[in-house]
Amino acid sequence: GKSIIYQLSGLLMPGLTLVIDPLVSLIEDQTRVLEQYGISRVLGVKSTTSSRMTAQLEQVQAGQFHFLMVSPERLQTAAFRKAIRALAQNTVINLAVIDEAHCVSEWGHDFRPSYLNLARNLRIFCRDGFGEPPALLGLTGTASRAVLRDLLTDLEIDPTIDTSLVKASSFDRAELDFSVL
Repeated sequence: GKSIIYQLSGLLMPGLTLVIDPLVSLIEDQTRVLEQYGISRVLGVKSTTSSRMTAQLEQVQAGQFHFLMVSPERLQTAAFRKAIRALAQNTVINLAVIDEAHCVSEWGHDFRPSYLNLARNLRIFCRDGFGEPPALLGLTGTASRAVLRDLLTDLEIDPTIDTSLVKASSFDRAELDFSVL
């Protein structure tokens, strides 16, 4: 259900939607699902040969995609930063999505420090020609109150803005039935 939020938003806005995913399997799955929906201008950037990566980055710079799926570590590499910066000067990055955003808090402090620099990197390297960064959208279905507080801090989101944090009003799932045998 979370993916449809950024998929629909990305399709309705001009430009490219950049999606940060924590796992290669998620990148592959989301790329496959979009292609099944008939959206073929999707690139999931994964580890590959140097020549293949160069070709992919040239395609990114040329604005050949609607959706670009990458890991947070990708924004740590100089070649990708250069490509995404060039892209942002020619093509609007309409949305920077942090899928499974709870990973920022739960993994960033322990073994994936690239998550801690994520918001800053997105705001710096994805600025458009006028110096404006894309809107950030963090999506998660499994965040405790402590994790939500961490997200606001780690992603440098102003908690005084009413729409900064949208939470479910209820966790009631009427379509589910439980029984004990």
